[in-house]
Amino acid sequence: MLRPIWRGIFRVLADGCRARRRDARRTTYAHDAHDAHDAHDAMGFKTSHRRDGANVRRRERAEDRDARAPGAGGATVDDGGAGKPTPGREGRRSANETAGVYAVLVFIALRFAQRYYNFSEKRFITTEWDAPLTTTRDAYLSPWKFEALKQCALTHPKLRVKGGLNDNGFSKTRGFVVKFNTEGVDEFKAKEEYACFRDVFDDIRLPDANAFVMNILLCELGDYDQYNADELSVGLHLDTTVGIYSRHMFIAHQVSVLYASVPNDMRGGALEVFPYGDGDPMLGATPDEVIAPKENTLVTFRGDAFHQVKSYSTRTGKERVSLVLEQYKIDDEMYPKTLRFHEAFKSNMTMM
Repeated sequence: MLRPIWRGIFRVLADGCRARRRDARRTTYAHDAHDAHDAHDAMGFKTSHRRDGANVRRRERAEDRDARAPGAGGATVDDGGAGKPTPGREGRRSANETAGVYAVLVFIALRFAQRYYNFSEKRFITTEWDAPLTTTRDAYLSPWKFEALKQCALTHPKLRVKGGLNDNGFSKTRGFVVKFNTEGVDEFKAKEEYACFRDVFDDIRLPDANAFVMNILLCELGDYDQYNADELSVGLHLDTTVGIYSRHMFIAHQVSVLYASVPNDMRGGALEVFPYGDGDPMLGATPDEVIAPKENTLVTFRGDAFHQVKSYSTRTGKERVSLVLEQYKIDDEMYPKTLRFHEAFKSNMTMM
């Protein structure tokens, strides 16, 4: 909607500048023609004096110097009429001033357009006001079911996509993500490579959720001696990865994290959760909930909760794997824009 406004503003600016340049050229041409006519009359009237032409040229040079002199104000001083403005220079200066005014107006219009865009952006939040900030279920699966899921996750071929060092330099992260809507649930379940995650999905799935994002994430932990408890592995954020192409933000209704593999000697790595509040959390604020990762623990938190992960490290070098399921409740108008089924490999992914 803003593009026609910008095009109209720039069109007015361009038309104004072109009109001013045309006026300046016409004024200059008229002035030059007038000077030529005067010079012709002078030469015809005083044909017997050959030095008149040189006098005329000297007078013109003197006029130019006077016009350039500080405080001259664009006026020339000669024998025929002191204080007359120079039309060519006056026209060019007027065009430049007009262009400057237009530039200021365009800047102001763009600032208003930016403010309108920012204020018109919406955040769609569906989490009920009385939903708990977090819930934790220890020993979520039976021992044999959990061991099967753990081995499936650690040996999954799609988890072995090479990734570079993350921004904090603590670890390498990699994994894969699957995005699907209600129509894509059967396709997700039909794929054999996701068979070990079906039961978890069915158990966690909300009956009225209609869009899902599942991440299987692996992290190779870094040097134990370089651990810094004050640093973050994952910065403060909301989960909004449903994949709808829009300038609006669609926030998850609920997020669940199942810790499939956690090294016994891991230091740090706590999940810190903050309430949504006014949507602009203070940096350095104290989290309302701090959850230490533990194998076979399912953590569920409000989709509109800000969260971050502290840095972590281990001596053993064992891998940390977690399964994350984001669930969304998208309204009927935007639901057609959700992805039926989409798979992607990821490197440098965020860990939960």
